[in-house]
Amino acid sequence: MYSPILNEKLVRTLYRVKRSYKRPMTEIAEEMIQKALYSVNKELVCKACVNEKNNDCTDCYLSDGKN
Repeated sequence: MYSPILNEKLVRTLYRVKRSYKRPMTEIAEEMIQKALYSVNKELVCKACVNEKNNDCTDCYLSDGKN
């Protein structure tokens, strides 16, 4: 699995959020990413995924459970 490298400014900002919420940075980052996914163009992503012959949507936050 690919592990993205975040820029230093973003890491410092996440650290500040983590301290203020008194929660692990991984929890904070995961929650923020999950919330950000609501703004993703689901139709565009799903179309690209199907075009790549990936029909298993069971582990995708964008899945509506129909596939």
